[in-house]
Amino acid sequence: MSTDDVGAENENSDAPKEDAKADVLAEDKTVEIGKSGDAVAAAPTPAAPKTEPKQAADTLAKGTAQPVTQNGGKDRGALVPIVAAFIAGVLLVAAVTAVIVFYRQASNRADELDAHEAATAAACEYGKLISTYDPQTIDEYLKKVDAASTGDWKDQFAKLGQDLKGVVIDAKATSSTYDMQCGFQSGDTEHANVLVVIGQTTTNVNIAAANKPPSKVELVVVAGLKKVGDKWLVDKFDLPILKQMGN
Repeated sequence: MSTDDVGAENENSDAPKEDAKADVLAEDKTVEIGKSGDAVAAAPTPAAPKTEPKQAADTLAKGTAQPVTQNGGKDRGALVPIVAAFIAGVLLVAAVTAVIVFYRQASNRADELDAHEAATAAACEYGKLISTYDPQTIDEYLKKVDAASTGDWKDQFAKLGQDLKGVVIDAKATSSTYDMQCGFQSGDTEHANVLVVIGQTTTNVNIAAANKPPSKVELVVVAGLKKVGDKWLVDKFDLPILKQMGN
């Protein structure tokens, strides 16, 4: 064997040793890496899976569609109390207006009813006044009727009253009432028409001379009244006896 062959053999024998050494080192490194990997695997690693949801949330937050929907919902949510307050305000105004209108209507109706009652009472008083007289009190009678009258009727009765006075004195006529019924027909707070039914008892010298009982009659009259100040005065009274005297 030559020197060159020996060197080559030695060289060839060294190569497997180097390869074996390299394999050992690699194996040692593999063990170390495995140990390191075991250490890493033993420690909790929650950060990795949380990265994607966070990125997804960031992506949604940076997107254009999602904020529009959320803001629109918030805007509508903010408008709800405003609209509710507006509707409540409208309803409150309507309720207050309705109460005021109802109160005014009720107040007006109450005023009208009071006026009707007062006018009816005044008509009854006037019917009793004008149908009650005698020769001794005829002048006072004329004054009272005049004070309770107004308008054209007041002027008309002023003329007829003197004729009535002469008849009452000459005939010794007397008149009184035994019944009085009055009913409101129409009108408002300033004018009224009242139906007056007078049960009248009359007598005179001729009846007395004949020993006859006083005659009883019922007179139906429509009295027109007008509010003057705080009093109801009669401006129309169609009493049949006065019409006869006027003719």
